[in-house]
Amino acid sequence: MSLVVLFIASCFLYLLYNREVTRLRRIPGPFLASISQIWIVLQQRGRQRPLIDLALHRKYGSIVRIAPNEVLVSSPQSKKIIYGAASKFTKGDWYSATDDCGWSGSDHLDLLPELNMEKYRFQRRLIGAAYTASFMKELESGLDDILEKNLMIMSQRAGMTVNIDTFFAYFASDCVQMATFGKSLGFVEANADCGAIAFGHQLWLYMHWVGYLPIIHRTRLWYIHAILPKYKRLSSLFPQIRLDLNKPEPKAAPQKQKVSIYKFTADEVNQRIEKNVLPSHIHTIADKLFQIQAEKPALQDNWIKDMCISGFNAGVETIGITISTFLSFVISHPGCQEKIQIEVDEAKAAGMLSSVPRLKEIESLPYLNACLSESRRLHPPFAHPLARVVPKGGVELEGHWIPAGTTVGVNPWVLGRDKSLYGEDADQFRPERWLEFSPEQLKIAEASSMFFGNGARSCPGQYLAEAIFTKAIPLLMMNLKFRFTEPLRERSIESTFVTRLHNVMVQWETRGTA
Repeated sequence: MSLVVLFIASCFLYLLYNREVTRLRRIPGPFLASISQIWIVLQQRGRQRPLIDLALHRKYGSIVRIAPNEVLVSSPQSKKIIYGAASKFTKGDWYSATDDCGWSGSDHLDLLPELNMEKYRFQRRLIGAAYTASFMKELESGLDDILEKNLMIMSQRAGMTVNIDTFFAYFASDCVQMATFGKSLGFVEANADCGAIAFGHQLWLYMHWVGYLPIIHRTRLWYIHAILPKYKRLSSLFPQIRLDLNKPEPKAAPQKQKVSIYKFTADEVNQRIEKNVLPSHIHTIADKLFQIQAEKPALQDNWIKDMCISGFNAGVETIGITISTFLSFVISHPGCQEKIQIEVDEAKAAGMLSSVPRLKEIESLPYLNACLSESRRLHPPFAHPLARVVPKGGVELEGHWIPAGTTVGVNPWVLGRDKSLYGEDADQFRPERWLEFSPEQLKIAEASSMFFGNGARSCPGQYLAEAIFTKAIPLLMMNLKFRFTEPLRERSIESTFVTRLHNVMVQWETRGTA
């Protein structure tokens, strides 16, 4: 009995400390959130995290306590303090959920969860030349080929109904494969993949849960590395999220696409390792990475494989979501799609736009670019608080002193609706705001974007993603007209670490017959 009483008393004192003693006690937020992490874990169930965080800020203000040791903030000023180039804030336990999912062993290159900043900077400097804006121009010829091929396939299949999120994930994957290796498995042509996209969603869902319960991840790793090698018959008792480079991913489309994207990646990298000869012209990311390795042997073979795989895990989501949400917004707003198409037609007639748009030509499309900026503002792919740990000495945010060791973060979904940046109609899709901004307002709005993260931890593949979707979108607008199959149905989202459109179905027609 005494042990039970002691346990209850300990729990009470723990809850009392979280609520009334900690330096965070004056920060507003839900009562249950102040005493237990369970509150935020339960909020994750519906996979609507961006909407939850937005509602919290609308109710409590620019700073909200969402767990005993975690705070959300939403102002551009706090964003700059936390994520700025000179920031000393570090990533915390949340990101450890992506670490060691099994594709590289203990010494791998995975920049998203890397907590060792010295290693992070070293690895990022090594691979940097393969992901610069200038190198993207070397990829254009291959991208033009796959974009032209997929446009032809879509034109032949005019009138078909697709899930907009899934289809443009196929579309994005074909493009990333071409940019990485100069060839594609043809997911758009097959209208299926090898299960890689569904498997990627499982990885994000895993992060969605264990990011807030890292003990689950650590237990899983202990089980995989310490128990399974000794007791292999237990392999079915604990769900594993590991990438086997020699097997198809789960839920592979039968008789359509049997080649694992991860095996495809491993084979392509291994072939280049075995040849040990660089091509005379470098036109793919993989070849560029091997060129870097020839000059800097510290770039290991398995790190090259890791970077190629990460392009499919994160790059495909970013590109596919950007294209699908852009189309969803312009279809939803009467006259918007037609206005874009008039603009691209006029630019093409004036000789300012190629049949497959070149990167340098996109600037001739101000209204299309405004629509793209607006859709990126309202629907960033990674609409989850980018958690950081307050450094030694603490920090002041939103008028509150936040002690060292506290987890803080800004949700890009919320920041993109900040009325001080975008006006009183910040919740509305209104592309014209980007054309009305003064140069100073435009500079501030662009600097406030968290679309590709921010500061030293920004996405290394952002120029690749931008190259693909800024070429693909005007190409689609020039040639096709899109519509919802259920125009009156309210469009919804599903959010884990990435935020996708959920069960939104579309059709298209070629513009000659639209």
